[in-house]
Amino acid sequence: TVEVATEDDGADEPDGSVSVTVNAGSGYTVSSAQASATVAVRDNDEPAPDPETPTLSVFDATANESDGEIRFTVRLSGKSDKWIKVRYRTRESTPVSAQKNRDYLDTDWFKNHRWEVVFPPGRTEQQFYVTLFNDNHAEDPETFEVVLHSPSADATIADGVAVGTIVNSDPMPAAWLGRFGRAVAEQALDGIGNRLVARRGEAESAHEPGLRGMIGGLPIGGHRGAPSEASTQPDASGAAAFGLQAGRFPGGGAPMTHESSAYADLGQLLLGSQFAYTGKQDASGGAPGFWGRGSQARFDAREGELGLDGEVMTAMLGADYARNSWLAGMALMQSRGGGGFRGPEAGADVPVTDGAIRTTLTAAIPYASWRPSERLELWSAAGYGAGETTLETETAELLEAEIDWALAAAGLRSDIFTLPGGAAVAWVSDALWARTLSDRADGLAATESSVSRLRLGLEGRRLFALPGGGSLALKLEIGGRRDGGEAETGLGAEIGGGIAWTAPRLGLTLDLAGRTLVTHEDRAMRNRGFSAALAYDPAPDSRRGLSLSLRRDIGDPAGGELDALFANEPIARHMHGQDAGRWTAEIAYGLPAFGARFVGVPHLSYGVSYGAREIGFGWRLAPEAHIGAPDVSLAIQATRREGLLMPADHRIGIEIRGRW
Repeated sequence: TVEVATEDDGADEPDGSVSVTVNAGSGYTVSSAQASATVAVRDNDEPAPDPETPTLSVFDATANESDGEIRFTVRLSGKSDKWIKVRYRTRESTPVSAQKNRDYLDTDWFKNHRWEVVFPPGRTEQQFYVTLFNDNHAEDPETFEVVLHSPSADATIADGVAVGTIVNSDPMPAAWLGRFGRAVAEQALDGIGNRLVARRGEAESAHEPGLRGMIGGLPIGGHRGAPSEASTQPDASGAAAFGLQAGRFPGGGAPMTHESSAYADLGQLLLGSQFAYTGKQDASGGAPGFWGRGSQARFDAREGELGLDGEVMTAMLGADYARNSWLAGMALMQSRGGGGFRGPEAGADVPVTDGAIRTTLTAAIPYASWRPSERLELWSAAGYGAGETTLETETAELLEAEIDWALAAAGLRSDIFTLPGGAAVAWVSDALWARTLSDRADGLAATESSVSRLRLGLEGRRLFALPGGGSLALKLEIGGRRDGGEAETGLGAEIGGGIAWTAPRLGLTLDLAGRTLVTHEDRAMRNRGFSAALAYDPAPDSRRGLSLSLRRDIGDPAGGELDALFANEPIARHMHGQDAGRWTAEIAYGLPAFGARFVGVPHLSYGVSYGAREIGFGWRLAPEAHIGAPDVSLAIQATRREGLLMPADHRIGIEIRGRW
């Protein structure tokens, strides 16, 4: 037996063999057939593994829209001594969420560009980014995908799809809707507050039942200059209080200068409209009443880096019933608003869109008041409304959503003391809360914005009787407020005053009013207003004869009782210096017509404000009737309106009005 040792080396080798040959020698004979033998040696070692081929994976990523980019990470499973490359592309999710080239920059935008990730030898992690487009409107989280493809021959793809999630906290439309909701709430309370003052005045002066006021700047219910709710109650424009009656410049204000003129005619009609009808007392001593009012508010504000502006016009119709110390009623309100928003300066890689917004709202507001004594009045109001808002981006994309609006408010007014001779001191306080919701819609997330306000004011007034039936009224007002919620917030204080002089013998009326924001926690906020109005009408009890009026307004509304300190958006931001002032002037002459049974009043008006002016000419025919008497009137009006940002606009209107 011959033994041949083998070595177990652990190396993978081919199988082999060992051969033994017996050679010829002395003492034995070698058979030629058995002279050699071969033994096979099999290798028992495992073959060595091939060098590992690295794999590529891309991972999900999340970024805020305002970041301007979203970064994705690509990892190599192991180190390689070679350069590894892989290409990538973007695609919309299924179903589509984020839209290419609107929410993110699609790789197909650059047709000849190779979007790829390169790994140098030894590197196992790399990143690439996708550009995001920033807008200003709130959206739900949106997604898109990136896909790896075409790797180098020395690598394979393990996980080649990743999801990119875009989140945002953009302020639109919540920032604008919050201010819209607050403006509407304040307009509603101004209208209801003026109605309560009017009913209190009727009780104190025993007004006869009937219709009083103005529609579109034209008086109803009496002669030119006749007492009416429109001329005795606070009014944001102040037109009715200063003799701007038949044929006067509509609303007593200057032409509107907002870029959108869609509401121009409606605005002029509303601003010159305020009326009330009081019914006769019934057997129980109660009396029904109906009233209407138009108002307008503008705001100019900032929300972070976003600039906002808007104009809100509201028409209100109300009905109530007063008996003894109680009054209860319901007001219906239709509001329209429009404005714009402006983002920061857009960069080359992160464009920021500017746009416009339009909103409509219809609401119902029940209200009630109680006067436990002659000096104290308590009131409350609550309301709900619904409408829609349309947001238009710079690319003309329209995003629409339904909105809901809610209001709760309460307040009181108390006469501290009244002295003989016309001196009196009163204080007023109220609290307001309003909330505006927008529903989730295509391209828009659901939003909620609420505002609150607490006010306290003190008013002193003194009336002096002058010889010849004239009067001189002095007024001083101090008010403070605390604003909260998503719009402007903080503590503020205002002071205001006014002088009103009337000389019936001379046919003159002069009214000066002014107010200013003394301090506010937000130093960027400022508010001031001044107005001066002069009217000449030697025969205020008749439509006949000459009448002149001239009015100058600077800044925000300056007068109108203590409530003027708390007028719509009294703490507005002025971003463009458009408070340079407004001038309005009007001349009219009433002539007898048709056998002196009617009066024809030709009139010429001129108004100018920042960047706009309007010239109007008209003629009105109305009967020389007594208060409350039925009549039919005819009016023809031609106007030319022009401005820096708008082409000249010419209009002719004909109106036939019946009253009974």
